[in-house]
Amino acid sequence: MKLTKALSYSLLLVVIILMGTVSCEKRIRGRLVKKKCIDCHQEEAKQFKAAKVTHSPVSKNECEACHRPHGVIGGVYLKSSERELCYACHKDSKDMVNKKHVHAPAKEEKCVSCHNPHSSMNKNLLKGKGSELCFICHKENVYTRKTLHAPLSTKGCLVCHDAHASDYEQHLFGKKNNVCVKCHDFKKSNFIKGHMGYKVGESSCVSCHTSHSSSNPKLLREFIHAPLDKSECSACHHPPESTGPPKLKEKGDRLCYGCHTENQAAFTKAHIHAPVKEGNCLSCHSPHATDNKHITLLSDGKLCYSCHKKTKETFKKNYVHKPIKENDCTACHNPHASNNEYELKGVGKTLCFRCHKEDAFSRSNIHEPIKKGNCVACHNPHASDNKFELQQAELEQCYTCHQKERMRFDRVNIHTSIRIGRCVVCHNPHSTDRKRLLIQSKKRLCFKCHQGMLDEVKGGIVHPSFKKGECLICHDEHASDNDFQLIETGKENCYRCHTGIQASSKKKKYNHTPLKQGECTTCHNPHGSKIKGQLNRPVGGLCLSCHTDLEDHIEKDTHKHSPAKEGRCLKCHSPHYTNTEGLLVAKGAGLCKNCHNLGTSVMATSHGRIAISGSDCIGCHESHTSKNKGLLHEVLHGPFKDGNCTACH
Repeated sequence: MKLTKALSYSLLLVVIILMGTVSCEKRIRGRLVKKKCIDCHQEEAKQFKAAKVTHSPVSKNECEACHRPHGVIGGVYLKSSERELCYACHKDSKDMVNKKHVHAPAKEEKCVSCHNPHSSMNKNLLKGKGSELCFICHKENVYTRKTLHAPLSTKGCLVCHDAHASDYEQHLFGKKNNVCVKCHDFKKSNFIKGHMGYKVGESSCVSCHTSHSSSNPKLLREFIHAPLDKSECSACHHPPESTGPPKLKEKGDRLCYGCHTENQAAFTKAHIHAPVKEGNCLSCHSPHATDNKHITLLSDGKLCYSCHKKTKETFKKNYVHKPIKENDCTACHNPHASNNEYELKGVGKTLCFRCHKEDAFSRSNIHEPIKKGNCVACHNPHASDNKFELQQAELEQCYTCHQKERMRFDRVNIHTSIRIGRCVVCHNPHSTDRKRLLIQSKKRLCFKCHQGMLDEVKGGIVHPSFKKGECLICHDEHASDNDFQLIETGKENCYRCHTGIQASSKKKKYNHTPLKQGECTTCHNPHGSKIKGQLNRPVGGLCLSCHTDLEDHIEKDTHKHSPAKEGRCLKCHSPHYTNTEGLLVAKGAGLCKNCHNLGTSVMATSHGRIAISGSDCIGCHESHTSKNKGLLHEVLHGPFKDGNCTACH
């Protein structure tokens, strides 16, 4: 206790000394005065002020405008949250989040994403120059293609975009064409000439041109409609001499089919996509140029979802089919027309085999849904909350067809793979070269999981059926009302093969208790053992596990019969059945003579010269242990005890 107090006082003294040396207070003329951050952090202040642009509080040494002193406890602590701190001075900036389109860092109110809070070599305390800063978040490759838009290459993104917020799309300073007109005079002859004589001032510039960079000349988008690429605008539009904006020669798909004659026939099928049926090609395609293949207005998935909004929501599942994940709807669907429902490119499995190799589904034994070409009987073609996009959880999916099996498997003990709902541990759900769609031969299948059990008994005595992998002789592969999914209980399971033992036991007068009770596995390991006879333990220890009274005598008694002492019980006893009481292998002296030569002079002398060959030895001797020499019974007849056999014989 005293030691603890001493340590506490010592620590307190150290803290007081530290506070005197590094605290945020100092003494001037006997008065305590708060230190400024600059008093300690002079190196940091010097570094900040060396930059071209310094944040006002830093330049005035007013670190406490943003930070609170931290004294002995290290750390940089702001006086309030980041957003509240910046808005305390920059009040006007707070209103920018109310605009229609807010730049993500501004929306999340993380000013330091772009601005350095202390100092910078760039204007407005920016962390990078011009476009370099934007490329921290925006992928640079889109903005650095062969042909660059002049503002992007010289002045940077902020020529067209507001870095914080705007009421116009893409954070522009105005409507798209209004931004372009700041640099491009739509009425100039050179501008009109560059557009084949057409007055395009009222058109959308970005319908043909990309606003940042392009692989094509004149910033034309990546994929260009052939007439525009060849500067043949008059193929679709009336001549430029016509009054007003450029007008089309024909309306709707009639104009398109003027060139795409082969498509008109190809699109006349049983199932036609709504826009095609309505003759509205421009609902999906741009007539000029886009950055998407096939000159679509949006990339594949986004384009489809612009109409199929509800469909998109159904795909927000845990497991999504690869084409859906990659927004590749046209991998399965024809975007124009098909003779198949839902404009599918193929029927049933023929569609699936466009991506999935057919070999895995065409072996000699094919699952019925696959045989019928009905993959969607099990799989959702778009998305599911179940692995492999299954319509239901694996086991439930199997039970949609296998109802009888559901009832048959409703037992006390169920095979683990079924209990956890994994039929595919044993069965291939598509096709195999084996019966019942097994993934391996029956004789190897169980060892896919239970190989360890076979390894344990390797080199020993292995039950022949187990060694051959014929597990189903004893076990039901799915479920049973018996332990370990045994087909029968106890001896009934064993007697299905071991008929000889069953027949012989009925003919014998005495049966070993475990045999009589049908508990073969009390002594034998049903799979195998490194002990002869597939025994669970060596004979001596095995017998004594039941005969505990004998075990006590062997431990305590002075004199022990050699077979009992050495655990050689089967020298005298039969393990299953006999006609002799005590399961002895022979009666009387007939049993003992296997070890003891009853005709020797020594044997005759020790028995008073009386013939014993026809005697019952256990009349005088204990068969296992004794407290008396010669294994004699504890209580002896007087004359016999005195060695006076002739008194009676």
